[in-house]
This record gives sequence, structure tokens and C-alpha cells, in this order.
Amino acid sequence: MAVQLLKRLFTVEEYHLMGKAGILSEGDRVELIEGELVEMAAIGTRHASSVRRLARLCSQIPENLATFDVQNPVQLSDRTEPQPDIVLLQPRADYYSTAHPLPSEVLLLIEVADTSIDYDRDVKLPIYARSQIQEVWIVNLQENCLEVYRQPTVNGYSLMLRFWRGDRVSPLAFPEFVVSVDLAIG
Repeated sequence: MAVQLLKRLFTVEEYHLMGKAGILSEGDRVELIEGELVEMAAIGTRHASSVRRLARLCSQIPENLATFDVQNPVQLSDRTEPQPDIVLLQPRADYYSTAHPLPSEVLLLIEVADTSIDYDRDVKLPIYARSQIQEVWIVNLQENCLEVYRQPTVNGYSLMLRFWRGDRVSPLAFPEFVVSVDLAIG
């Protein structure tokens, strides 16, 4: 007979308390996913380069239209607080100093994926859809393409588009903001 062991799931509040108590440090590369502490994949040079290029591009969006964030938390629920690579957020006067962004404040979320592609697609993407993140881009460094996910439902995204080298794409929130796939994947 198999024994069913129960997992101890954490809330975002408990997760933050672990940081304040010194149980977790800023050097710990973990994020809270559905109540579990998940160790994030190491950031390789190609991943880091892609994030830098996208951050530079996103920094050109006027501050009154969006705040961009790099590898900082977004609170999706009371048990989930991932740290996506890039997020474009609705501007707030306090620059999110009083609380981490919520799903309704996310205009575009970007994950750069090399070794983490399966995890980003199979675990995080459905969570983003259930949280009603309107648009998610996965910079797929393994296949050298940009995957664009739109129209979130409780079962995932209804629309998935793939863009390849030579293609250009714009986020729904900023149709005038054109991104070269070559720039994104390097």
C-alpha cells in the first residue's frame, strides 16, 4: 500500500517572512509557485544577453505608458509569486513600492527560456493564463523563436503564435512598439 505524503504549501506572506527571518536570502534563486519553493534554473550567458537586450528595448517605452521590470516578483495569487525575466506594467506613482504587481497590472510578461523551456511552458504558462495575464512571450532559445501567447482562459491560452528570425512582433498593449525576433534571441 502506497503512503500519501502531504506537502506543506506556503503562502506569499510566509514566503516573505522567510526572507525577513533570513531563512531565504537575496542570493537564493527561488520563486514561490503554487505554494512550493522552486529553485530557478541557472542563468546562462545567452539567457542573460537576451534579457539585457530586451530590457534595453523596453526602457525606450515612455514612463507614462509603462513601467518595465527585470526579474522581479509578480504576485499572481496568495500562493504564487514568480519572478519573470521582463514585465511591462501599468504605471503607478509609487513604482510598486507598497506591493508587488498583480496580474491586472501586467501588460506584457516575458520569459527567456533555454534549459527551462519545458518548465516555463508546462508549469508557469498555465498559471499565467489562469491568472489572466493578457500576453506572455517566451523567448525560446532552444528553437530560436519567439512564442507569443494571447487570449488567456482557465485552460491555457487560446492563441499561440511563433515568430522566427527575420520576423517582427508588437505586444497588444503597444502596437507601435516593434520587436525584432533577431534582437530577442540574439
